[in-house]
Amino acid sequence: MLDIKLPLKQIMQKSAVDQTSLPNSVLNRKQADRFIDLLVDETVLMKNVRVVRIDHQKGSINKLDLGDIVTEGAHTTSSATTRVPTERVLVYDTEKYRSAFDLSTDFTEDNIEKAGIRNRLLSMFTKRIAIDTELAAIKGDESLSTGDAQTDENNLLGVNNGFQRILENITPAAQKVDAAGAAPSKRLYYEMKRRIPSRYRAAKPNYVWIVPSGPADKWSLDWSDRETAGGDAALSNKLGTRPGPWGIPMLEVPLMPEDLSWGTSGTDGSQIWLTPLKNLVYFVQRDITIEWDRQPRHDLWEVTIHFRVDFQVENGDLVVLADNVAMSGNDYTG
Repeated sequence: MLDIKLPLKQIMQKSAVDQTSLPNSVLNRKQADRFIDLLVDETVLMKNVRVVRIDHQKGSINKLDLGDIVTEGAHTTSSATTRVPTERVLVYDTEKYRSAFDLSTDFTEDNIEKAGIRNRLLSMFTKRIAIDTELAAIKGDESLSTGDAQTDENNLLGVNNGFQRILENITPAAQKVDAAGAAPSKRLYYEMKRRIPSRYRAAKPNYVWIVPSGPADKWSLDWSDRETAGGDAALSNKLGTRPGPWGIPMLEVPLMPEDLSWGTSGTDGSQIWLTPLKNLVYFVQRDITIEWDRQPRHDLWEVTIHFRVDFQVENGDLVVLADNVAMSGNDYTG
Protein backbone atom coordinates (compact mmCIF):
# COMPACT_ATOMS: atom_id res chain seq x y z
CA MET A 1 0.00 0.00 0.00
CA LEU A 2 1.29 3.49 -0.83
CA ASP A 3 2.21 5.73 2.05
CA ILE A 4 0.09 8.83 1.44
CA LYS A 5 2.36 10.82 3.76
CA LEU A 6 5.25 10.53 1.31
CA PRO A 7 5.90 13.31 -1.22
CA LEU A 8 4.34 12.62 -4.61
CA LYS A 9 7.78 12.22 -6.23
CA GLN A 10 8.69 9.43 -3.81
CA ILE A 11 5.34 7.73 -4.32
CA MET A 12 5.96 7.76 -8.07
CA GLN A 13 9.43 6.29 -7.58
CA LYS A 14 7.95 3.53 -5.47
CA SER A 15 5.24 2.96 -8.08
CA ALA A 16 7.25 2.56 -11.27
CA VAL A 17 5.33 1.06 -14.16
CA ASP A 18 6.21 -2.60 -14.59
CA GLN A 19 4.67 -5.88 -15.74
CA THR A 20 3.66 -6.81 -12.21
CA SER A 21 1.84 -3.59 -11.38
CA LEU A 22 0.31 -3.21 -14.86
CA PRO A 23 -0.42 -6.72 -16.14
CA ASN A 24 -1.31 -7.81 -19.67
CA SER A 25 -4.97 -6.86 -19.58
CA VAL A 26 -7.53 -4.10 -19.31
CA LEU A 27 -6.45 -2.20 -16.22
CA ASN A 28 -8.74 -2.23 -13.23
CA ARG A 29 -9.86 1.05 -11.68
CA LYS A 30 -6.95 1.32 -9.26
CA GLN A 31 -4.35 0.44 -11.90
CA ALA A 32 -5.90 2.87 -14.39
CA ASP A 33 -5.82 5.70 -11.84
CA ARG A 34 -2.20 4.92 -11.11
CA PHE A 35 -1.28 4.90 -14.80
CA ILE A 36 -3.08 8.24 -15.25
CA ASP A 37 -1.14 9.66 -12.30
CA LEU A 38 2.12 8.63 -13.95
CA LEU A 39 1.15 10.20 -17.28
CA VAL A 40 0.09 13.46 -15.66
CA ASP A 41 3.13 13.73 -13.38
CA GLU A 42 5.52 13.60 -16.35
CA THR A 43 4.06 16.76 -17.92
CA VAL A 44 4.14 20.50 -17.27
CA LEU A 45 0.69 21.70 -18.28
CA MET A 46 -1.42 18.61 -17.71
CA LYS A 47 -0.46 18.22 -14.07
CA ASN A 48 -1.69 21.77 -13.44
CA VAL A 49 -5.04 21.69 -15.26
CA ARG A 50 -8.17 19.96 -13.99
CA VAL A 51 -7.96 16.21 -14.55
CA VAL A 52 -11.32 14.43 -14.66
CA ARG A 53 -11.27 10.62 -14.61
CA ILE A 54 -14.28 9.15 -16.34
CA ASP A 55 -15.73 5.70 -16.97
CA HIS A 56 -17.64 6.43 -20.18
CA GLN A 57 -16.62 7.53 -23.66
CA LYS A 58 -19.15 10.36 -23.87
CA GLY A 59 -20.94 12.46 -21.32
CA SER A 60 -21.52 15.91 -19.91
CA ILE A 61 -20.94 17.85 -16.72
CA ASN A 62 -23.52 20.43 -15.68
CA LYS A 63 -22.27 23.69 -14.18
CA LEU A 64 -24.14 26.62 -12.66
CA ASP A 65 -22.84 30.19 -12.88
CA LEU A 66 -23.92 32.98 -10.52
CA GLY A 67 -21.82 35.81 -11.91
CA ASP A 68 -24.48 38.53 -11.68
CA ILE A 69 -25.82 40.41 -8.64
CA VAL A 70 -28.22 38.31 -6.55
CA THR A 71 -28.54 40.53 -3.45
CA GLU A 72 -30.64 43.64 -2.82
CA GLY A 73 -31.77 45.76 0.05
CA ALA A 74 -34.58 43.97 1.86
CA HIS A 75 -36.92 46.98 1.55
CA THR A 76 -35.96 48.27 -1.88
CA THR A 77 -38.65 46.43 -3.84
CA SER A 78 -42.19 45.37 -3.08
CA SER A 79 -41.22 41.72 -3.49
CA ALA A 80 -37.99 39.81 -3.64
CA THR A 81 -36.26 39.84 -7.00
CA THR A 82 -35.37 36.28 -7.93
CA ARG A 83 -32.46 35.22 -10.10
CA VAL A 84 -31.90 32.12 -12.18
CA PRO A 85 -28.39 30.67 -12.34
CA THR A 86 -26.85 30.38 -15.79
CA GLU A 87 -26.51 26.75 -16.73
CA ARG A 88 -23.44 25.51 -18.57
CA VAL A 89 -22.97 22.02 -19.96
CA LEU A 90 -19.43 20.81 -20.54
CA VAL A 91 -19.64 17.97 -23.06
CA TYR A 92 -16.81 15.49 -23.50
CA ASP A 93 -16.30 12.88 -26.21
CA THR A 94 -13.04 11.00 -25.81
CA GLU A 95 -10.85 9.90 -28.71
CA LYS A 96 -8.85 6.68 -28.64
CA TYR A 97 -5.07 6.85 -28.92
CA ARG A 98 -2.63 3.99 -29.52
CA SER A 99 1.04 3.62 -28.60
CA ALA A 100 3.08 0.61 -29.73
CA PHE A 101 6.63 -0.68 -29.81
CA ASP A 102 8.41 -3.94 -30.67
CA LEU A 103 11.06 -5.61 -28.53
CA SER A 104 13.22 -8.31 -30.11
CA THR A 105 14.04 -11.41 -28.11
CA ASP A 106 17.76 -11.02 -28.90
CA PHE A 107 17.74 -7.53 -27.44
CA THR A 108 16.00 -8.82 -24.33
CA GLU A 109 18.54 -11.59 -23.87
CA ASP A 110 21.73 -9.71 -24.79
CA ASN A 111 21.32 -6.33 -23.06
CA ILE A 112 22.97 -5.67 -19.71
CA GLU A 113 19.63 -5.51 -17.90
CA LYS A 114 18.42 -8.86 -19.30
CA ALA A 115 14.69 -9.42 -18.78
CA GLY A 116 14.45 -6.22 -16.72
CA ILE A 117 14.71 -4.24 -19.95
CA ARG A 118 10.99 -4.84 -20.51
CA ASN A 119 10.13 -2.92 -17.37
CA ARG A 120 12.62 -0.17 -18.17
CA LEU A 121 11.28 0.28 -21.70
CA LEU A 122 7.69 0.37 -20.48
CA SER A 123 8.58 3.12 -18.01
CA MET A 124 10.38 5.07 -20.75
CA PHE A 125 7.40 4.53 -23.04
CA THR A 126 5.02 5.87 -20.41
CA LYS A 127 7.03 9.09 -20.14
CA ARG A 128 6.96 9.51 -23.92
CA ILE A 129 3.18 8.91 -23.97
CA ALA A 130 2.84 11.71 -21.41
CA ILE A 131 4.75 14.10 -23.70
CA ASP A 132 2.68 13.06 -26.72
CA THR A 133 -0.55 13.56 -24.79
CA GLU A 134 0.49 17.05 -23.73
CA LEU A 135 1.35 17.86 -27.35
CA ALA A 136 -2.13 16.70 -28.38
CA ALA A 137 -3.70 18.69 -25.54
CA ILE A 138 -1.96 21.88 -26.66
CA LYS A 139 -1.73 21.61 -30.46
CA GLY A 140 -4.48 19.14 -31.42
CA ASP A 141 -6.30 20.22 -34.58
CA GLU A 142 -9.06 18.15 -36.18
CA SER A 143 -8.53 19.92 -39.51
CA LEU A 144 -5.18 18.16 -39.99
CA SER A 145 -5.15 15.20 -42.38
CA THR A 146 -4.53 11.77 -40.90
CA GLY A 147 -3.82 8.39 -42.46
CA ASP A 148 -1.11 6.01 -43.68
CA ALA A 149 0.54 8.65 -45.85
CA GLN A 150 0.56 11.36 -43.19
CA THR A 151 3.28 12.32 -40.72
CA ASP A 152 3.51 11.01 -37.18
CA GLU A 153 2.70 14.52 -35.96
CA ASN A 154 -0.50 14.71 -38.03
CA ASN A 155 -1.62 11.29 -36.86
CA LEU A 156 -1.13 12.40 -33.24
CA LEU A 157 -2.61 15.89 -33.48
CA GLY A 158 -5.30 15.41 -36.13
CA VAL A 159 -7.84 13.36 -34.17
CA ASN A 160 -8.96 15.89 -31.56
CA ASN A 161 -8.90 19.65 -30.97
CA GLY A 162 -6.54 20.79 -28.23
CA PHE A 163 -6.63 23.85 -25.99
CA GLN A 164 -5.03 26.17 -28.57
CA ARG A 165 -7.70 25.52 -31.19
CA ILE A 166 -10.53 25.49 -28.62
CA LEU A 167 -9.44 28.81 -27.11
CA GLU A 168 -9.23 30.41 -30.55
CA ASN A 169 -12.82 29.33 -31.21
CA ILE A 170 -14.52 30.19 -27.90
CA THR A 171 -12.66 33.21 -26.49
CA PRO A 172 -14.83 36.33 -27.03
CA ALA A 173 -13.46 38.73 -29.63
CA ALA A 174 -13.22 41.54 -27.06
CA GLN A 175 -10.89 39.34 -24.99
CA LYS A 176 -8.40 38.69 -27.80
CA VAL A 177 -5.30 40.83 -28.29
CA ASP A 178 -3.52 40.76 -31.65
CA ALA A 179 0.15 41.45 -30.97
CA ALA A 180 0.71 41.70 -34.76
CA GLY A 181 4.24 40.33 -34.55
CA ALA A 182 5.31 42.32 -31.48
CA ALA A 183 7.23 40.81 -28.59
CA PRO A 184 5.62 40.37 -25.15
CA SER A 185 5.96 43.39 -22.88
CA LYS A 186 4.51 44.73 -19.66
CA ARG A 187 2.12 46.76 -21.84
CA LEU A 188 0.82 43.58 -23.51
CA TYR A 189 0.27 41.91 -20.15
CA TYR A 190 -1.43 45.06 -18.87
CA GLU A 191 -3.82 45.14 -21.81
CA MET A 192 -4.62 41.45 -21.39
CA LYS A 193 -5.29 41.84 -17.68
CA ARG A 194 -7.62 44.78 -18.34
CA ARG A 195 -9.66 42.60 -20.69
CA ILE A 196 -10.70 40.18 -17.97
CA PRO A 197 -14.47 40.79 -17.68
CA SER A 198 -15.32 42.73 -14.52
CA ARG A 199 -17.60 39.96 -13.30
CA TYR A 200 -14.62 37.59 -13.16
CA ARG A 201 -11.97 39.90 -11.69
CA ALA A 202 -12.69 38.58 -8.22
CA ALA A 203 -11.22 35.32 -9.52
CA LYS A 204 -7.85 37.02 -10.17
CA PRO A 205 -6.02 34.87 -7.56
CA ASN A 206 -6.78 31.85 -9.75
CA TYR A 207 -5.52 33.35 -13.01
CA VAL A 208 -2.21 32.29 -14.55
CA TRP A 209 -0.22 33.44 -17.59
CA ILE A 210 0.36 30.28 -19.65
CA VAL A 211 3.24 30.93 -22.01
CA PRO A 212 5.81 29.18 -24.25
CA SER A 213 9.49 29.27 -23.32
CA GLY A 214 10.27 32.39 -25.42
CA PRO A 215 7.90 34.77 -23.61
CA ALA A 216 8.82 33.20 -20.27
CA ASP A 217 12.52 33.76 -20.93
CA LYS A 218 11.91 37.33 -22.06
CA TRP A 219 9.98 38.10 -18.90
CA SER A 220 12.89 36.74 -16.84
CA LEU A 221 15.35 38.72 -18.98
CA ASP A 222 13.40 41.95 -18.48
CA TRP A 223 13.29 41.39 -14.74
CA SER A 224 16.95 40.38 -14.53
CA ASP A 225 17.91 43.91 -15.61
CA ARG A 226 16.54 45.23 -12.31
CA GLU A 227 19.31 45.74 -9.77
CA THR A 228 17.19 44.33 -6.98
CA ALA A 229 16.54 41.01 -5.30
CA GLY A 230 13.75 40.54 -7.85
CA GLY A 231 16.29 40.78 -10.66
CA ASP A 232 18.48 38.15 -9.00
CA ALA A 233 15.46 35.88 -8.51
CA ALA A 234 14.55 36.16 -12.20
CA LEU A 235 17.96 34.74 -13.12
CA SER A 236 17.72 31.83 -10.69
CA ASN A 237 14.03 30.93 -10.92
CA LYS A 238 13.39 27.30 -11.78
CA LEU A 239 11.13 26.00 -14.51
CA GLY A 240 7.45 26.12 -13.64
CA THR A 241 5.16 28.68 -12.08
CA ARG A 242 7.09 31.89 -11.43
CA PRO A 243 6.25 35.46 -10.37
CA GLY A 244 4.57 37.10 -13.32
CA PRO A 245 3.35 40.47 -14.59
CA TRP A 246 0.86 42.44 -12.51
CA GLY A 247 0.89 39.95 -9.64
CA ILE A 248 -0.32 37.01 -11.73
CA PRO A 249 1.86 33.85 -11.72
CA MET A 250 3.45 32.64 -14.95
CA LEU A 251 3.58 29.01 -16.06
CA GLU A 252 6.18 28.18 -18.71
CA VAL A 253 5.01 25.33 -20.95
CA PRO A 254 7.94 24.33 -23.21
CA LEU A 255 5.71 22.33 -25.59
CA MET A 256 3.61 25.37 -26.53
CA PRO A 257 4.55 26.26 -30.13
CA GLU A 258 6.68 29.23 -31.13
CA ASP A 259 6.49 28.60 -34.88
CA LEU A 260 2.95 29.72 -35.65
CA SER A 261 2.31 31.74 -38.82
CA TRP A 262 1.33 35.38 -38.47
CA GLY A 263 0.81 38.18 -40.97
CA THR A 264 1.94 37.43 -44.52
CA SER A 265 5.39 36.03 -43.81
CA GLY A 266 5.90 35.65 -40.08
CA THR A 267 6.67 32.13 -38.89
CA ASP A 268 7.78 32.68 -35.28
CA GLY A 269 4.38 33.40 -33.77
CA SER A 270 3.15 32.17 -30.41
CA GLN A 271 0.25 32.70 -28.03
CA ILE A 272 -0.19 33.74 -24.42
CA TRP A 273 -3.18 32.44 -22.48
CA LEU A 274 -4.57 34.15 -19.39
CA THR A 275 -7.01 31.90 -17.57
CA PRO A 276 -7.51 29.99 -14.33
CA LEU A 277 -5.69 26.68 -14.81
CA LYS A 278 -8.71 24.68 -13.67
CA ASN A 279 -10.66 26.19 -16.56
CA LEU A 280 -8.71 23.81 -18.79
CA VAL A 281 -10.07 20.29 -18.42
CA TYR A 282 -8.35 16.99 -19.27
CA PHE A 283 -10.77 14.06 -19.45
CA VAL A 284 -9.18 10.61 -19.14
CA GLN A 285 -11.20 7.43 -19.54
CA ARG A 286 -10.21 4.59 -17.22
CA ASP A 287 -10.64 2.02 -19.99
CA ILE A 288 -6.88 1.55 -20.53
CA THR A 289 -5.21 -1.57 -21.94
CA ILE A 290 -1.53 -2.55 -21.85
CA GLU A 291 -0.82 -5.74 -23.81
CA TRP A 292 2.34 -7.78 -24.48
CA ASP A 293 1.98 -10.14 -27.44
CA ARG A 294 4.59 -12.71 -28.47
CA GLN A 295 5.22 -13.02 -32.24
CA PRO A 296 7.29 -16.21 -32.49
CA ARG A 297 7.90 -16.16 -36.27
CA HIS A 298 9.43 -12.71 -35.95
CA ASP A 299 11.09 -13.54 -32.62
CA LEU A 300 9.84 -10.40 -30.91
CA TRP A 301 7.36 -8.99 -28.44
CA GLU A 302 4.72 -6.46 -29.48
CA VAL A 303 3.65 -3.98 -26.83
CA THR A 304 0.45 -2.01 -27.42
CA ILE A 305 -1.25 0.57 -25.21
CA HIS A 306 -4.73 1.98 -25.87
CA PHE A 307 -6.29 4.86 -23.95
CA ARG A 308 -9.00 7.49 -24.48
CA VAL A 309 -8.84 11.22 -23.64
CA ASP A 310 -10.50 14.52 -24.45
CA PHE A 311 -9.61 18.17 -23.89
CA GLN A 312 -12.12 20.91 -23.11
CA VAL A 313 -12.31 24.48 -21.82
CA GLU A 314 -15.08 24.98 -19.28
CA ASN A 315 -15.77 28.69 -19.75
CA GLY A 316 -14.41 30.72 -22.65
CA ASP A 317 -15.59 33.95 -20.98
CA LEU A 318 -12.84 33.51 -18.37
CA VAL A 319 -10.08 33.55 -20.99
CA VAL A 320 -7.98 36.34 -22.45
CA LEU A 321 -5.86 35.34 -25.44
CA ALA A 322 -2.89 37.11 -27.05
CA ASP A 323 -2.18 35.95 -30.59
CA ASN A 324 0.61 36.64 -33.10
CA VAL A 325 3.22 37.21 -30.41
CA ALA A 326 6.67 37.08 -32.02
CA MET A 327 10.03 37.13 -30.25
CA SER A 328 11.65 38.74 -33.31
CA GLY A 329 9.51 41.86 -33.03
CA ASN A 330 9.85 45.03 -30.98
CA ASP A 331 8.07 45.21 -27.64
CA TYR A 332 4.30 45.50 -27.86
CA THR A 333 3.20 49.09 -27.23
CA GLY A 334 -0.52 48.84 -27.91
